[in-house]
Amino acid sequence: MTFMPFQTRPGYTYVYDMNTNGILKISKEQYDALCSYIKGNASGSAVLDEFREKGLLLEPQIERIEHPASQLLDYQMKRCVSSVTFQMSQNCNLRCVYCPFSGNDIYTNRLRSSKDIDWQTVKNGIDFLIANSADADKLNITFYGGEPLLAKKLVINAIEYATKSISGKKITFGMTTNGTLLDNEFLEKVTDVDLAIMVSMDGPKEIQDENRFYGDGSGSFDDLYQNIVNLRNNFPSLYEKLTFNTVINVGSDYKKIFNFFRESPDLFARSKVRFSELSQNYTDIPIQYDEVYRAERNYDTLKAYLSLLGYLDRDLISNFREEVEGVFSYPLMFGSKKVTPSVTHPAGTCIPGLKKLFIDVDGIFYPCERVDETSTLMQIGNLDTGFDIEKVLKVLNVGAATEESCKKCWAFHCCTICPVSADNGKNDHYLQKYKLSKCSGVKDSALGMLKNYTMLKELKFQFDEELVKLNTEGVVI
Repeated sequence: MTFMPFQTRPGYTYVYDMNTNGILKISKEQYDALCSYIKGNASGSAVLDEFREKGLLLEPQIERIEHPASQLLDYQMKRCVSSVTFQMSQNCNLRCVYCPFSGNDIYTNRLRSSKDIDWQTVKNGIDFLIANSADADKLNITFYGGEPLLAKKLVINAIEYATKSISGKKITFGMTTNGTLLDNEFLEKVTDVDLAIMVSMDGPKEIQDENRFYGDGSGSFDDLYQNIVNLRNNFPSLYEKLTFNTVINVGSDYKKIFNFFRESPDLFARSKVRFSELSQNYTDIPIQYDEVYRAERNYDTLKAYLSLLGYLDRDLISNFREEVEGVFSYPLMFGSKKVTPSVTHPAGTCIPGLKKLFIDVDGIFYPCERVDETSTLMQIGNLDTGFDIEKVLKVLNVGAATEESCKKCWAFHCCTICPVSADNGKNDHYLQKYKLSKCSGVKDSALGMLKNYTMLKELKFQFDEELVKLNTEGVVI
C-alpha cells in the first residue's frame, strides 16, 4: 500500500501520499474509507478513486531500486572520503555485561582478541584518507576499540602524524573510551588537539559497577569518576568537548540513572550526556525493555516535546534527545515531490565508507564501526587494494534485496533500514527474509514521525533552521 491514513488528535485526520511524499488533510469520512480499503473492504475504493482522479494517492511508477549515488560511486570513493575510524585494539580492560568483546551470549558481531593495530596500518590508513579526500572540506580521525587507550602511544603518534601530514583542511579527532585509562600522561599530550572524547558511563556506582567491571570482577566507577574530575579540573579544553554515552541495560533503574547525572550538573552538563538502549542488531536474543521503562521513557519524550513548544521548563526534559533532535530533519524527510522517480532507492542508508570508514586492526575496510566484523558482506576493501567498488555498491543498494516489497511500501521515503540493520552477519548477501523482518518496526517508527511532524505543524512549531538554536544546556529552544 503506497498511502497511509492517520490522525493526530480527534478531528484531525490526514493521509500520507508516498508517491508525492506529501501529507494531505482529509475529512473523517475520507479517513474512515481509506482505512477500510487498507483492511480489504472494497467499499473504500470509491473514495480512493476520487483522490486518484485528482492525481493523488497514485501508484508510484518505480521501475528499478537503485541508490542515486550508484552512478558516481567510483568518483566519490576516490575523492570524497572525509573520515576514518581506527580499531586500535580488539582487547579491553573491562568486561562489560553487554559488550561483544566480553564474550557474552548476546552479540556475535565482534570477537575479543589480544591483537592491537600496528603503526604501519595506522599510518597507511591516514595516508589513504589523505589520498582519497581531495574534495572533502574537512577531515576526521576517530579511535575506537575494544579499548583504544590500550594502544595509547599509537593514538598519540597517529594524531601527531595526521596533524603534520594534512594541510589546507580542518582536521578533528575523536575517541570512544571507557575512560579508565585517561591518565595525565595521555591528556597532556593531546590537550591542545581538537579531540572529542566520548566516555561510556552507565550511571551511579552501583549500576556502573554492575554493568562495567574489570576482568577480576571489581567495578570501574571509582577510577572513571576520578579521571573525569581530573579532566574537568586540569584539562578544560578537553573537558569542553567531553561527552558521555550511557547505555540503559535491560532491568536497570532508569530514574536512578537519570537522577545521578541531573544531580551533578557541574560535572555532567545536560549537553554532554546521551542515553541509549541496547542495539537490536546482530543478536538472536530479543532485547525487551519492560512496560515500566517504556512508560517512563515515553513520559520523558512527551516532556521534551512540551518543552519544545514552550509549555514546560527545559530543565525537566530527559537525555533521550534523539527523538527531539530528529524533529528538525522532518521538513527534509517529508518534503513534497512532484512524483517519485522511476529509478530510486528507499531512504535510510548512507554511502558505505564515505563518512565513517572503519579500519580494523588488520586493515580491512567496513562501512562504519557499527557493522559486524565477522560479516563478509560488510568487508568493502582493505588498505592493500583500496575499496572494492562492487562490494560497496552491493552494500549501498540494500533496498534491492527486497525490491518488489519496497516499490509498494508507503514508508519508502521515511525508511530507516541501513546496512547494519539489514545484515544478519551470516551471509555474503542481504537475506530477503531477514531484512523484511525489520519492516514492521520501521513502519511503526515512520508513522510516529508522521504524527509528530504533523502535530507540531498544527501547533505552529517553528521549523526554520535559521531560528533554531541549541542553548548551552544542549536543549533545543
